[in-house]
Amino acid sequence: MDKFNIGRAVSRRNRNRRIGEFLKEIDLCEKKSTGITKVLRALEANGSPPPEFETDEGRNYFIATIRQHEGFEKSISDIIPENVTDNVTDNVTDNVTDNVTVNDSAKKRLERQSALLEHIRGDRAITVNKLALVLKVSRRTILRDLEELRTQERISRIGSDINGFWMVND
Repeated sequence: MDKFNIGRAVSRRNRNRRIGEFLKEIDLCEKKSTGITKVLRALEANGSPPPEFETDEGRNYFIATIRQHEGFEKSISDIIPENVTDNVTDNVTDNVTDNVTVNDSAKKRLERQSALLEHIRGDRAITVNKLALVLKVSRRTILRDLEELRTQERISRIGSDINGFWMVND
């Protein structure tokens, strides 16, 4: 465990090799043994205390305890937006999490729409299917983004769906 705590341990055997290989194939793990080192570096850079690792000889369990950074403790008023009413209930954490999720989602949507506009500028006749493929999202997501951009009058469609082209309204 001493080598493990400084990020120098290497796993030499998997309890179930096939599960390990499957997880590697779907990019949920790697075989380079760099995860613990990354965690240790990130916690050190953040000024957080080092994690505590615990297991038994047979590696039947693994517990990683990551302690909260001392300066992270905030009052409720620091994390709740000003426009939230005073009727704060026990689900404050859920509300804050929802706001973060919405903000992240909106940010991703704006980034995707910006990329969408760049692709349209590059190829005015680009299809919805090609945009979905290039941006790695569903066709429905592209249609939703295009409709939002049309509503905002940032783009317009000239001609038919088959022979037409997109116009970016700068």
